[in-house]
Amino acid sequence: MFRTLMLGACATLCSSAAFAQLPDPLERALSVTLNDPVAQRVDVMVGDAESQITVRILETADGESEYMLLSPSEAGLTEAERELWEDMFSDDDESGDDEDDGFGGEDFNPEDLRRIIGPEAALLREQDGRLIYGFSPQAFPDEEGEPDGAERRMLEAMLGEVSVNAQTGHVERFQLQLQESVKPNFAARIEDFSFVQNYVFDEVVNGPRLESLRFSIAGSAAFQSFNESMVIDILDVEWMTPSAGGAVVDAAESH
Repeated sequence: MFRTLMLGACATLCSSAAFAQLPDPLERALSVTLNDPVAQRVDVMVGDAESQITVRILETADGESEYMLLSPSEAGLTEAERELWEDMFSDDDESGDDEDDGFGGEDFNPEDLRRIIGPEAALLREQDGRLIYGFSPQAFPDEEGEPDGAERRMLEAMLGEVSVNAQTGHVERFQLQLQESVKPNFAARIEDFSFVQNYVFDEVVNGPRLESLRFSIAGSAAFQSFNESMVIDILDVEWMTPSAGGAVVDAAESH
């Protein structure tokens, strides 16, 4: 009898957890149905805290990517900027056929964000027309599977925030921030970690479109200090617009 009651209670708790929902505005923001356009032109600034370049990426009719350096001029590139420019080509070559066709509306992934947030989030504050929710991160962006021990130790030392635009209802900002120094393993210590993505509402996408990304990490490993950063700004997007028959007939601008 007692065992039956215990099993019933456990089943009820598990069922409640499985169907637990995030706060309504956040739940709606993560449940949005997005269009899936493909960009035919993207102007992007990439770099780190010290060096940046601005590049135009053009998608050709056969799905290939072409790159045009907008600034600085190729003749005026520093060594660090030239390395960034050359990395644009090497990253594209290494991606092979496993990548999707260029920058698209699917670059905002609500299911991945839901996985990172987990089942619980609480409203921290309302600020500048945004509802800002806090959560304990359950995973890192773009990581598949369960976090390993080192990742779990880092996640436990972090706080996450996600902002929903109160007017449009879309996710506007997402960030992970390390709260204290942490040793993910015996040979490394992470002193600082920050990951921030900002989104803008795009009518063509019918939802969020990545506007900027900021990433930084600092610490030491094997008795060597490191301090790395990455910045990406999506400056302008020109979307392919299919006709009823599927052919691209014109383009929509997104600033």
